[in-house]
Order: sequence, then C-alpha cells, then structure tokens
Amino acid sequence: MKIGVAITCALIVYGFGQPGFAQAPPRRFSVVVSPALLVPVTVAAQAGLQCRLSKRSALLLEAAVPTFQPDNTEYESTRSLRTGFEFKYFFKEKAGAANYFSIQSNYLFRELINRNGGNYFTRTETFAYGDAHISSPVLSMAIKRGVEIAAGKRLYVDAFGGIGLRMIFTEYDAKTALVTSSEPPRPKVYDYDGAWRYNYTLTRLHATAGVRLGFRL
Repeated sequence: MKIGVAITCALIVYGFGQPGFAQAPPRRFSVVVSPALLVPVTVAAQAGLQCRLSKRSALLLEAAVPTFQPDNTEYESTRSLRTGFEFKYFFKEKAGAANYFSIQSNYLFRELINRNGGNYFTRTETFAYGDAHISSPVLSMAIKRGVEIAAGKRLYVDAFGGIGLRMIFTEYDAKTALVTSSEPPRPKVYDYDGAWRYNYTLTRLHATAGVRLGFRL
C-alpha cells in the first residue's frame, strides 16, 4: 500500500511539472486497464471504459474479475466480483497532463464458504459454527485527486489517490451455531481482513491509490 501511494504521489507531481509531451487530440472514449487486489487476498484484472462527457468531465465504468488466488486453508471457496463508476472533473489541463477531482463508488460482491468451523460475532454475543456460507458484500465511496499523463499519441497513465468510506454488509448462514460468550470483541477500525467475522454492517474509513493505463479509441 505504501509503495502504491508513493508511486501515485510521484506521478501526480510529475504530471504537474511535465510540459514536454505533445497533447493528444481529445477523443470521446478510452479503455483503461489496471491490476487490483480484492480481500481475501485475490489478484484481479480490472478494465473499464471512460467516456468524455464534455471538455471538463468524464464518466468511467470499471469491473474487476479475479485472475489468481493463492492457496487458502481457511475457506473452501471464495467468489468475488467488483464493479463501479467514477465521475471525473478536470480542473486544470496543460501539455501532457490533465488534473482532476473525482467521486468514485464501487460495489464488491463477495461470498465465502467455511466448512472447517470458526467464530463470528454479533453486537452482543460470540458464536461458534461448524459450517457456514458467508455473504459479505462491500459498498465503498471515495473522493479522489488524480492526473492523466500523456505517454504517447493515444496512450496515457492515470495516477490517483483518495479517501472515503466503505460499508461491509455481512450475513452468516450457519448450519450449527452455539453461543460461546456474551462479550464479543469490538471490531478494530483498520481490521479489513477480518471484517466479515462480524455478523452485522460495519462502516470503515476507505483509502484508495493506484495507477491505470489508458488508451484513447
């Protein structure tokens, strides 16, 4: 995460200071691709279509599909798919760089199956289960700052960073569940990896940073 933020900041600064690229002619549509990381640890391929609504605004639609998942001994299977949209407002453009603010919203469909047993928590109790189907979708929104840097006649790099909120909607469907404690632990503010252990809705701070590669059609 720190490396991604550092790369993003460097590219944003680079975009402000680079007058050397030839400005590509405005085109209405472009395709963007980037890697993505879904939780639990799953590497995904992300692609999207961006449409310029006007000289100052654009709408980006994206989807991330899992492509690689390391061996996981805790969950028998996981399924996930992320889709989202982003509205960009370009406030400053110069040769080779277009700076923008944006609002982004993503929805992560996520299901897990655990037949090895474990614990989950409600607001008042802790439960032990032996077999469970876990539904834990995530809705996130963020305000972002970014820059599109020309890297050729049609090619460009989109570097961004932002902050917002995410809501995690978790529901357990367990065949057997026994109360083990009436004092469940409080969820940690930054415990994203274990957020689906809490069988209710959690709201958390959301940070995002990354780099996309775009091609103007």
